[in-house]
Amino acid sequence: MSDYATIANDLHPVARAAAELRALQAGQSLSDYLAALILSSSSVGSHDAILGALTAAGIPTERMEGRHGGYRLLLPHHSTDWHVRSNDELWGVPIGGPSHNVFSELTASPALDLVCSFNARIHNAAVLMSAAFHEAAVSDFEVPKFRQPQVRGSKAKQSWYIHIVHDCLTRSREVRNALVHHWTPTPRAERLAIDAFVILSDLTPARTELLRLCQYDRPRAFMELAKHIDLATDQFRLSADLLAEVEAASQQIEPSDEQRFADISNALLDRAGGGVSLTEGATLLKTSRQALHKRVKLGSALGMMQGTELTLPRFQFVAEGEKTAVVPGLAKIVKLFDSSGAGRWSALQFLVDTDPNLADAPRHALAEGRIDDVVHAARAYLGADADEA
Repeated sequence: MSDYATIANDLHPVARAAAELRALQAGQSLSDYLAALILSSSSVGSHDAILGALTAAGIPTERMEGRHGGYRLLLPHHSTDWHVRSNDELWGVPIGGPSHNVFSELTASPALDLVCSFNARIHNAAVLMSAAFHEAAVSDFEVPKFRQPQVRGSKAKQSWYIHIVHDCLTRSREVRNALVHHWTPTPRAERLAIDAFVILSDLTPARTELLRLCQYDRPRAFMELAKHIDLATDQFRLSADLLAEVEAASQQIEPSDEQRFADISNALLDRAGGGVSLTEGATLLKTSRQALHKRVKLGSALGMMQGTELTLPRFQFVAEGEKTAVVPGLAKIVKLFDSSGAGRWSALQFLVDTDPNLADAPRHALAEGRIDDVVHAARAYLGADADEA
């Protein structure tokens, strides 16, 4: 590890957070930013250079003497010695500033970026604050009750995603209440709480101001951060709800190809007056299922596969005295569509829609006995006359 990276690791989280912000604004990594500061100083050691640079940046620090060296922030409000821990003394979790938000690299949705970042930071802060309260033996903090959020879309309410959102909202309320809770921290507990503070400050647009306020008035800084967490939680909830709603809507708007075909064929069959099964059709014609199936296969009756079942449009069954028969002339139309390759569903479409040559729906013309007129209209519909010409 380079000397500059070691210096970066030695910084107190609040000082490190401020330095990270400066590095981000300069478009540099933290170690490169520190190196530039040090190299720009004249004939002073690297520790003194970084100490002076941080002080000039508005972050009062002082160098510590001893085996590990390092720095501490000057926080007049505290009696706690805020020294920076070396790696083997580190409490809490590594602090990643805005430049360490990996979520924006993984998703293309700003709303999902916000949900991911908020979720990660809230849970990390909750762990740190709970550890701080445990260390300080805080016994009067009550975990708040939080009702299940109502998210639009009945399916979304039962999803794993919404369970995670609800859990994050619960943690957020807990963390917010912990920030404003009155307690007396031990030095170790206060270090944990400050680490949580730094993590949470990244969720607010006032990060720099909050970190500076924390240098001289921790209770007030925690109170102000709690207000910002309320706003960030509202934004998180809105983004989470919007993602769930849009996802549910997109699933409805973009059905599968099979579902689209089923919807279209059902609608077409409804316009044709409905359909009957092979068994029902055979009963109407007083014949066997096998005989009717053969007629459908040969094209002397109209039948289409609907899913795994054969369906026959009801309109083709007409009364002939005391018997029921297939409407005369239908076989000629079905065979025209079969030979053209258009298929049976196209034949049904033709028979149902009003044809300009007939000024009526072809199925009605067939029922009236206008067989030749319907055949000519079908040939024109299929372009057969043009092909022969």
